[in-house]
Amino acid sequence: MDRIYELIEHGYECDYLDFKDKQYNKDKSIDLIGDIMAMANSRHAGDKFIIIGVKDRPEGKEINGIRPEEFIDSANYKQIILSNIEPEVQFDYFKFEYKGIVLGVFRIYNSENKPYMLRKKYERLNEGYCLIRKGSMNALARRSDFDYMYLNRGQFEVRFLEQTLHAVHDAKGCASIEVAISNTTELPITIIWGTLIIRNMQEVELSRHRVYGLDQYVGADFKLTLVPKSEVVGHLMVGFESSDPFRLNIDEYGISEDKYDFELLFMDTRENKYSVKISQASVFVNGDFLWKVREAKGIKHKFQNR
Repeated sequence: MDRIYELIEHGYECDYLDFKDKQYNKDKSIDLIGDIMAMANSRHAGDKFIIIGVKDRPEGKEINGIRPEEFIDSANYKQIILSNIEPEVQFDYFKFEYKGIVLGVFRIYNSENKPYMLRKKYERLNEGYCLIRKGSMNALARRSDFDYMYLNRGQFEVRFLEQTLHAVHDAKGCASIEVAISNTTELPITIIWGTLIIRNMQEVELSRHRVYGLDQYVGADFKLTLVPKSEVVGHLMVGFESSDPFRLNIDEYGISEDKYDFELLFMDTRENKYSVKISQASVFVNGDFLWKVREAKGIKHKFQNR
């Protein structure tokens, strides 16, 4: 839910997010079909959202919400979508309360069986009609879009191979965690950006750590290319600072009784985004990363790297 709050506060309309002022009623079924279809066909690799009750204006968002008694049951929307789009689109529609205002949220997920298209003629839309989300707009799918969908029937997958982030590379200002990264698609994928987000068990973000290398520190110029049908295993290097132990409630010995949620985000050269999460993770800290924690507790620290 913290993710949805963040989208409302700071999100902008793009290939995974759209805002609508009002719910889709019976007269707007064509719009519902088109918007869900376009989001399902988006090249964005993660979940897609349509948030109802928000008008996105150039000068800022106008949040009017939905009257609770007028909230439309998700079963009504699912019946329309499942009977008109093939293959089956996986989505939910649910209430979300934002600062006392009720909003509606469509969450479209697991949309890996592209292309999604109209299974039969519906009003003015013909069988085979296919929309794709591009930026903040819905567009008719073109030959190049279908080529991309079929070539990317495989997956780009990241897996955590351990549950602990080791902040022990103080000389380079890095922590590391072992991961496996695989590309089962027919296209090469080059990762140009990544970050590790650490949240507490209440889904509150505690810290962010930029990805700087795999098995070695590269820095801000880090890139990782995976050829088709390939996999790499290694220790992902992420930035870490001496102030991070405070955010993560790490003690002077480098440990904490707290458990965390880790989310690893990647973006490739085509601006596709990928994410993976684990829960009940931990952080271990050693070396000069601990000097501020020890100083705050009046403990003398002998620097290793000065």
